[in-house]
Amino acid sequence: MYFLLAWFHAIVQERLRYTPLGWSKKYEFNESDLKCACDTIDRWIDDTAKGRDNLPPNKIPWDALGTLMSQSIYGGRIDNNFDQLLMNDFVKRIFQPATFESDFLLVDKVDESGNKLVIPDGLRREDFLRWMHKLPDTQTPAWLGLPNNADQVILQTKANTFVQKLLKMQAVTDDEDLAYQDVESQKNKSVIGGAATPQWMKNLAASVAEWLSILPKEELSALKRTVENIKDPLYRFFERECTIGRNLLKTVLTDLNDVVQVCDLKKKQTNYIRGLLSDLQKGIVPKAWIRYNVPGGVTINPGSLTSRRGLDSYIRSWRRHRKGQTALKELSVWLWWTVLPRSVLHCYSPVCCSVQGVFS
Repeated sequence: MYFLLAWFHAIVQERLRYTPLGWSKKYEFNESDLKCACDTIDRWIDDTAKGRDNLPPNKIPWDALGTLMSQSIYGGRIDNNFDQLLMNDFVKRIFQPATFESDFLLVDKVDESGNKLVIPDGLRREDFLRWMHKLPDTQTPAWLGLPNNADQVILQTKANTFVQKLLKMQAVTDDEDLAYQDVESQKNKSVIGGAATPQWMKNLAASVAEWLSILPKEELSALKRTVENIKDPLYRFFERECTIGRNLLKTVLTDLNDVVQVCDLKKKQTNYIRGLLSDLQKGIVPKAWIRYNVPGGVTINPGSLTSRRGLDSYIRSWRRHRKGQTALKELSVWLWWTVLPRSVLHCYSPVCCSVQGVFS
């Protein structure tokens, strides 16, 4: 029982190294959990044995021990449903009567050769130590129930995190830029303060100009409501999507144009614009632009900020509506670029059923 607990504790601890693959977050599993689990096993085994030296495997209170392990001792730290399911599965897999069989498999595939790892057959401490010293020097993530490429995924995640932190740490080198300016750069003057444009502003202005070239120039008008089309759930969906898209596009265009004027030293900085400059320079999406849920690691670039396909979907729906209400039913929608993709399915379901004649 102690060996099973040690193996279980090792799996729980090692999977922390592969967060968020092993567990969804870093849980504070520690030696106190192992000590509490040992005391729990001793208490339940002694109460069940009632003074006997040996206890058959089928008489061990597996259900009680498994519930305490998965719900209280170790599971008490878990607040994620998926992690709880994993914990329950590991407890059920390890704490069972079959583990007392000499051919019980701990790991199905130890290495690429397909070798298997079975539970040690011994009773004394020396037997378990001898078995432990025969283990291979390197262990694959498959020992922990993870895919073998888990290491590569974790390295890629760490690399992305490092790049994001590096972008955030990128300092504004105004003094350094001004110190190495040549005489010709002094021609780049402004009426505001008479200072030269630093290099980081020039780079940011070039990036903003690229983004503005991708964004549509025309201002989209609001979809016109009528007594008839407001009853159509498909229209209400496109109206909500287009309204969010119009407001977001207007905000982005206004902010980018203000940034261009500040970079050209034609407009004074405000606290809001100063925050925009800081975020855009570091590759961070400004909070004012986040109108729907996006992954936490999203950075600004021409692909993620101004995807042509996403903007075209709003423009197509706007133009289709001007042709008539029925034109929206013929519009193809790319779910990835909708604010509420689940609403698309709810709105298109009655339309599809009506076309197929399921109901009218």
